[in-house]
Amino acid sequence: MKMKELHRKKERTLRAAWLISLWAPLGTGVALYFGQTTVLFADFLRRNTELIGLFLAWLAYRRVMQGPDDRFHFGAEKMEDMASLLVGVIMTGSAVIISYSAIQSFISPAIPGWLLPGFLVAGGGVLVNGWFWFRFRGLNKEETTPIFTAQGGLYQAKTFIDLVVLITLIFVGLGWDWSIYIDPLGSLVIAGFLLFAGIRTSRKSILQLLDRAPEDKKIPTMIIELEKLGEIREFKVRSAGQKIFLEAGIDFSPSLTFPEIQDKIAHKNKEFQNRWPQVVLTIYSPGEKKENN
Repeated sequence: MKMKELHRKKERTLRAAWLISLWAPLGTGVALYFGQTTVLFADFLRRNTELIGLFLAWLAYRRVMQGPDDRFHFGAEKMEDMASLLVGVIMTGSAVIISYSAIQSFISPAIPGWLLPGFLVAGGGVLVNGWFWFRFRGLNKEETTPIFTAQGGLYQAKTFIDLVVLITLIFVGLGWDWSIYIDPLGSLVIAGFLLFAGIRTSRKSILQLLDRAPEDKKIPTMIIELEKLGEIREFKVRSAGQKIFLEAGIDFSPSLTFPEIQDKIAHKNKEFQNRWPQVVLTIYSPGEKKENN
């Protein structure tokens, strides 16, 4: 699949994800009004915060696909990492609020109301979010990006959470004496899963924003290819979004003329572009850095 076609496909998937998610807060709000359970409150809060995260992730991806401009000469790839960080923060914040609500429900348990709307919303969520989970995972295998990695994790969590909500409502609906404690217990399960996923996503995004060297299996192969030009004196690598920025200071053979060195650099840049389209390569002589993108 051509890269432009894949990017359009990804953008359409992100757009469909937040547009379809528009129904979720409304449907869960109705279910909460009639059901009056802690797990439905947790679900209502979770769906609203997720909708915001999905919308911003779509906006960030659209901006990144536009490429460099007069304001962002190197592109806006870090917006992907920022959007992923936002998703992680939203998930973590939701976990804290849900935990507080669940603890209050343990202290003062309440009798639930009409649960049928909650069943329908949670059941529909399992099907829709499960489909998007596999969709995001499949697209991310074709081209790995921070946004789609985060969205795949988010929809995995959404599918799991909707299943927990559905099971919790089933037990609450049975009306057993102890079933009133299943409601806050289900909420705590949701909070725990959100907290784990949120911290993991946030940590990874922060490391990306701090320009940590990527742990990419292709890096050693790239170094071997660069060593064919001469001795590597300096080497730096960082990632932003789906791109890897690689800088190498190389001592070329003294017998080479300047045009010959430029020709070798141009050839190596073209070779990297063909093998690793996501890599932005800069080769220079130590002490006299010359950008050759």
